[in-house]
Amino acid sequence: MKKFYCTFLLIFFGTALVLCGCSPKTKLSGLAPAQGVVTLDNVPVTDASVSFSPVTGNGTMRAAAGQTDAQGQFMMTTLSPQDGVTPGEFIVTVVKYEKYGPAPKKVVDASGEDVTPPHPEKNVLPSKYESRESSDIKVTIPATGEKNIKIELKP
Repeated sequence: MKKFYCTFLLIFFGTALVLCGCSPKTKLSGLAPAQGVVTLDNVPVTDASVSFSPVTGNGTMRAAAGQTDAQGQFMMTTLSPQDGVTPGEFIVTVVKYEKYGPAPKKVVDASGEDVTPPHPEKNVLPSKYESRESSDIKVTIPATGEKNIKIELKP
């Protein structure tokens, strides 16, 4: 019975130490919620990556990212999942990569390691939204946040 309690305590305290060690070390203060929907021709865009890049490089703002769901909705993340963004003005980029063509044939090197190249992918959204230099979409997030961002992509 004593062995059971020792094992239980060891597992309990070991788990507690691991969980304490896994807590976020850095947390930004002043982040504001930012969420919305991405559409193309009034149709929700699923599985797209949304990025907010600060318009100015003043050092206080950070880039943020999000992923659209089945309804085209996204929530932005700066450090921790869905923690929001630093308030300010951002350039928005949106990409959605899909695999195309046949899958590459499996390649194994002399040591037996699989070195098959990745399946080719391409962005299936209009290319103008792929980079901050060509995107014409800007959003301003107030300190209170914005929960109804509408990002309408044009063909």
